[in-house]
Amino acid sequence: MNDVWIDTEFGNVFGKTAGPANGRLILGLHGWSQRNGWRAWQPMMAPLAAAGFCVVSVDMPGWGQSVPAKPGQMMGDTAVQCVLQMLDGLDVEQAILMGKSWGGGVAVKTAVTYPRRVSHLILTAPAVRDQAQLAQLTQPVLLAWAEDDPVIPFQYAAQFAAVIPNCQLETYLTGGHGAAPKNAADFAPIAVRFLGD
Repeated sequence: MNDVWIDTEFGNVFGKTAGPANGRLILGLHGWSQRNGWRAWQPMMAPLAAAGFCVVSVDMPGWGQSVPAKPGQMMGDTAVQCVLQMLDGLDVEQAILMGKSWGGGVAVKTAVTYPRRVSHLILTAPAVRDQAQLAQLTQPVLLAWAEDDPVIPFQYAAQFAAVIPNCQLETYLTGGHGAAPKNAADFAPIAVRFLGD
């Protein structure tokens, strides 16, 4: 993996990248806790890169090594604009967004608001308060959830999958609040097949 820095008006965003530079871009977005950051998606990066994708997992401004242009952490619309500027900075018109928890909520909002910029969504326990937003998604969605998630209860998995028009749900007995990366050995091949459809 290599370091990458992406200039945005919200700060200089640090990330790690793996895979061919000309591969389809997968942008990984982490959860809200300061324990998160680009490492939230680290277990998924090598297998996705091996399948030919260009994977970039970032520290959003205010997390990890990404110092925000203004003090504090990002919220809804600002985070969406930051995602768009990262895509521009990476010279990519359309990307696959991979989001965990808060980052999953940002990915959903980006996909709904700017559908042409997002081709697919890979989500694990996304923090989405307005489920009506999920019904507006036009992209295929791969959703992962663990039965032992202590943050967003497992019952939401079926609710979200029922609302999203084009959703493939993968559930796991364990994995806590990070079902996808914690079960990467099983989930990464599923994601590769999903993106190849």
